[in-house]
Amino acid sequence: MDKLNPWRVGSATALTTAVISVVCAVAVYLFPQGTVDFVNSWTHGLDFTMLRSDRPWTLGGLAYGLFNVTLAGFVIGALFACCYNLVGKCSCCR
Repeated sequence: MDKLNPWRVGSATALTTAVISVVCAVAVYLFPQGTVDFVNSWTHGLDFTMLRSDRPWTLGGLAYGLFNVTLAGFVIGALFACCYNLVGKCSCCR
């Protein structure tokens, strides 16, 4: 079993989450009701319409959210790689 490099997997996951976050932000900005309807279709009957905000968008808010999701993506990816490598060492998991 090949080992995964936690820094590379973490970085790739961070980049992936950053791109998805930017695409999502653009979609919410351009199609606010459409994105709510899209997310509602995933939640088996829960309605997120009331969570829609009428607050104005700020670049600072977008940057803060992008930083947080990117950091979380890195941590999740690096942790995944470490767990993958750990399971690879276990003789019962081969």
